Amino acid sequence: MTLAEIAARASTLAGQLRARFAPPAARLRAVLAPLAERRRARVAPLAAIARQRLWPERAWSSPRTASVTGWISCAAILAASGVVGVQARLDALAAARGPAAALQPVATTGLADVSDFVLTPEALNALTEDEARAWNAALPVSTLPILAARPFIMDTTDWESYSRALDCLTAAVHYEAANEPAVGQAAVAQVVLNRVRHPAYPGTVCGVVFQGSERETGCQFTFTCDGSLARPPRPEAWARARAVASAALNGLVIPNVGMATHYHADYVAPIWATNLVKLGQIGVHIFYRWTGTWGLPGAFNVAHPGTEPLLPDMAPILTLTPTPQTELAPMLIEVAEVEPLRPAAPEAAAAPVLVTAVAPPPSVAPVAEPMRAAAPAPAAPVLADPLARPEPRAERRRPRIAAPSSW
Repeated sequence: MTLAEIAARASTLAGQLRARFAPPAARLRAVLAPLAERRRARVAPLAAIARQRLWPERAWSSPRTASVTGWISCAAILAASGVVGVQARLDALAAARGPAAALQPVATTGLADVSDFVLTPEALNALTEDEARAWNAALPVSTLPILAARPFIMDTTDWESYSRALDCLTAAVHYEAANEPAVGQAAVAQVVLNRVRHPAYPGTVCGVVFQGSERETGCQFTFTCDGSLARPPRPEAWARARAVASAALNGLVIPNVGMATHYHADYVAPIWATNLVKLGQIGVHIFYRWTGTWGLPGAFNVAHPGTEPLLPDMAPILTLTPTPQTELAPMLIEVAEVEPLRPAAPEAAAAPVLVTAVAPPPSVAPVAEPMRAAAPAPAAPVLADPLARPEPRAERRRPRIAAPSSW
């Protein structure tokens, strides 16, 4: 509704009020006027005697007792002047803004719009990497209990949809955390699956990963709109990311991640970080959850629809991804080795989860059971090598972030 329409409605309402209450007010004045005259006639002699005895030197020009008619008249005048004043103010605003001016709608989602939590230049504090790390370290970590997410096990009845979800989650793990240890990659995968269950985000894996990818900036996962998809992944790194994604889709949970739906690298300092609940850090990424009830398990109640959208953004990745020449050694996601995200009482160490990294299938075709987290073999598993952090590169790292989503 425009300001001009609001002014017109206010003017109409004022006219209706005047037309409705003017006759009763006139009748009331006619009834009360004689009573007021009689009251003044009775009070006047007594008032004169009192003035002569108490204040003989003071001249009185009118009785001190106000009549009922006077009070009612004052109230009516004030009400009428208030309506007229509001109408005049609305008319002035409408004339100043023009007849086409409209009120801007306000988004009410109970929280800020998720598009406010993206890694655009204006959303970052202008700090160097070292200053950003110090700024992030100064943010307090929540002392509330971290509640682990429920295992996410995707139905494999529709193998095509399962393969799409696996490809999209693999892309998120690879491009967001290729240089992270296995538990850091699994933490990124869990953030994606937490969003799938949250009503603020799309209810599919591919929908969550590529949310906002049509924009030049402001996508939810930076790699989907900064040109990273044009760079083919390394076969071994892609296979490791695929193994972690497969384990996440088949029930792997990192308890310390909890209900986190956002994260960012520790060498950037987004302004919106102060509006979320900081859970802690795993590897280079700092994890956050929503405040209030939106960050509690009860809010994560969206069921996966069972089907995944077919996204053209994934076609170049699957075309350019070569098959590794040799099978990778099994990698161990040692959940118990993760530093706690907050001070807590010591707990029993969780059993390690062995995930085998194998080459991705050349095409989507029904095969045997998807990769699942297997129990440790009797022999000692091979550790570290597949997930060892590579030597730092000379080029500057791009900020990686999972931005929170329309508040």
